[in-house]
Amino acid sequence: MYYQTDEVRQRLKFIDRTIRHAANACNKDSSVPPDLKYYVQQLSVRSRQAKQALHSENSHRIRRSVDSLAQLTEHAQAAIHPADEVSYAVKSAVILTHIEVSALKHQLD
Repeated sequence: MYYQTDEVRQRLKFIDRTIRHAANACNKDSSVPPDLKYYVQQLSVRSRQAKQALHSENSHRIRRSVDSLAQLTEHAQAAIHPADEVSYAVKSAVILTHIEVSALKHQLD
């Protein structure tokens, strides 16, 4: 895990940016359902936990936190499909976050 720490840290920074973008887009879009807003808020929490896990250098904790983050992105992504009125900005930010978290999860496997 040690040799990948910088790469994982950079990926988590990018994921943070996509989550912030999703949160901002959710705040600007009144048609976003409450469950999607909740998932996006929780993504911020889980992302912070993943960064804390990375600092611990405990590979099991890192994987567990990334798995949790990935599961939450799946819920968020599922919440956008029935909500067709949700803006493109929200949809694209949630989908990009899911893609990036999935890539990170794959990288750690």
